[in-house]
Order: sequence, then structure tokens, then C-alpha cells
Amino acid sequence: MQQDLSVLYDIFSRTQASIGGFMSILTPVITNAQTEHERLYFHHIYEEEEQRLDRLAVFLPKLAGFLEEADTADYSSTTFITLLQDINLEKFGLHNFLEHLELSLFEFQDEERAGTLQPMQETTRSDYLVVKEILTRINEEFLPQVNHVKISDTHAVQSAAHGHEHDHHHEVPSVPTASLVAARKGLSVGSLKSFRV
Repeated sequence: MQQDLSVLYDIFSRTQASIGGFMSILTPVITNAQTEHERLYFHHIYEEEEQRLDRLAVFLPKLAGFLEEADTADYSSTTFITLLQDINLEKFGLHNFLEHLELSLFEFQDEERAGTLQPMQETTRSDYLVVKEILTRINEEFLPQVNHVKISDTHAVQSAAHGHEHDHHHEVPSVPTASLVAARKGLSVGSLKSFRV
């Protein structure tokens, strides 16, 4: 377990540095955008990665602290379960970062930017697959409810985040459309506010 957590720490630290480099590429693009669509498109990506950097700044010291206390680590504690939930969130963030890099490579085909983004995308893809494998294994033991099929997993999307071989086959969950509509109607801004801390 400690070895897996140490690998995750290295990956998320590397991602933190890559996000900073990626944002520095986006900044002049946003500033010099020719259309509002272009500005909004890249600003949206920039903001998501900015929020991710804020999360990583809080998360990485927590993970480092847990690693420092390896000898006395309690894997049944709420501290560990909370940490594991944070790791699952960061896996999702890594998935988004990978897709943001790929979207940018469609746009930035000049040698300088593509030459920076391509290796970043390849490293991030490799890291994402490692994180996914580690988390699947850990979640099966500690958070089995997290390893479930999502509707988005069944979309035919060709991207670095989705273009890898699965070790197992997913069946599309049978969810009646009426149930989805009812679930959506049951949520409102007011009901969501009750979940705020």
C-alpha cells in the first residue's frame, strides 16, 4: 500500500508541474484570442486547471503526511478513507488534464507548442493508466462502490484518456430514461445548497 501511495505522490507532483507549464502556454492564447469563442474555450480549460492546482496544493501535503507516518498508518481510519476519496477525485482531474492536453494539440500544431505538449500528453497518459490501475485495486478493498460503470464510459470517444485497452468488459447499465429525468427534476439549486459545508 505504501509503495502504491508513494507512486501516486510522484505522479501527482509531476502533474502539478505539468499543469503550471500548460497554463503558461494558455495565458497568451487567452490574452490574444481573436474571438470570444476562442477566449471562452481556453479560459474554461485554464480555470479548470487552476482549480486543480489549488486542490493539489492542499492534497499533496496530506498525502506526504500519510506517507511519513507509514509505520503507524491505520487503513481503516476515516483519515485514510478521506485521503482515498481525494485520490479518486485527483484521478478524475488527471483524466480531465489529459483531455485538455489532447484538445490543445488539435489547436496548437506549431512546432514549439506541439513539441512541448506532445511529451506532456504522453507522460500524462502513462501516469493516468498507472493511477487507474492502482486505484481500481485499492478501491476494490476499501471503497468498492467507487468502481462502477458510468454512462460516459460507454461513449465512443477517441481520446488518449479513453483509447486504452480494458482488462474487463463493461456492460452498459440499464437505467430507464424516465428514472434519469426524475432524478434530474429532483435536484434544484436549493436542494444542492443543503450539501454545502
